[in-house]
Amino acid sequence: MFLTAEPRLRDLPPALAAQLTSLRGSVDEGRLRRHVERLDAPRGRHHAAPEMHRAESYVVGELERVGWRVRRRAFTVPGDAIAGANLFATPPIGDSVRSPDPAGRTSMGETTVLIGAHLDTVPGSPGADDNASGVACLLELARLLPAYGLARDVRLAVFDEEETGLHGARALAGELTGPDRPGAVMVFECIGYYSAHADTQVLPSGAGLVYPGQRRRIRQRGWRGDWTLVAYRQSAVRLARLFGECLAHLAGPGTAVLTRDALDLPLAGPLLRRYVPATEHFARSDHQPFWDVGVPAIQITDTADFRNPHYHQPSDTPETLDYTRIADIAAATAVNLANRDPD
Repeated sequence: MFLTAEPRLRDLPPALAAQLTSLRGSVDEGRLRRHVERLDAPRGRHHAAPEMHRAESYVVGELERVGWRVRRRAFTVPGDAIAGANLFATPPIGDSVRSPDPAGRTSMGETTVLIGAHLDTVPGSPGADDNASGVACLLELARLLPAYGLARDVRLAVFDEEETGLHGARALAGELTGPDRPGAVMVFECIGYYSAHADTQVLPSGAGLVYPGQRRRIRQRGWRGDWTLVAYRQSAVRLARLFGECLAHLAGPGTAVLTRDALDLPLAGPLLRRYVPATEHFARSDHQPFWDVGVPAIQITDTADFRNPHYHQPSDTPETLDYTRIADIAAATAVNLANRDPD
């Protein structure tokens, strides 16, 4: 499966490495943890509505505090009487060269990157890793990007109803069409749990058949759950590669593993969908609806239940997370935004 071979990650040029170092020095790990702690409760429209409302209000307040303009975009789920709502944020006025229309929207375009993370949890879990970690990273980027002049072509989305079937991301992907269609999407999904101990990482059944090179590297590292996965399709390979290079520069060699969605392969994809169970795991988060409508997108994740014993459990709490790695992910994302070429 040479087409699922990992793209070679290169050393960063000195100027890019210096930019990354500067950005990483501005990321506040303490603030990341405070965001996660403020979201430390089960959140959902059906099972924990007051906590979901409180979490949504907190996110809106944090985004508006640093100048982002937030719209609450309600959507309906077929057969469900309770409406969901995505939070969609456009840059501070001084950071955007595009004028809002009368409805309060800001036009996007092929150079625009949408960064997203879901806010809801499963019942009974406070969801520190799944997915307060991703929301915290998004909130820190909301503070960081305007300070470096990087917010102009960025939009932020906090998705609802991910846990019930990606409904929020599917609704937003359907709405952002024509001139509002983003050029690329980056999704944070469970990005905070890491372990330096051996035998803390497993892979889905059949993964070694599709990704032999990646599996070999993980095995050589003693099956330690100390790396970040970047899932992508070929349309976003440059986005995935640059993110991986930045993360490897900060966290060390081998800490970024890139995997192309096997279903993206022109001829083998349909066969793999039928015979290799591992392929279904690429469709488990909010990047998938954007793939479905042809938008280049990557998912950034710690692999969730293939590593984290607290996944979907009451024990998914703030003290289990690695805020240094979340900060590295924030800085790597910011450099990607500063240096991205259209895919």
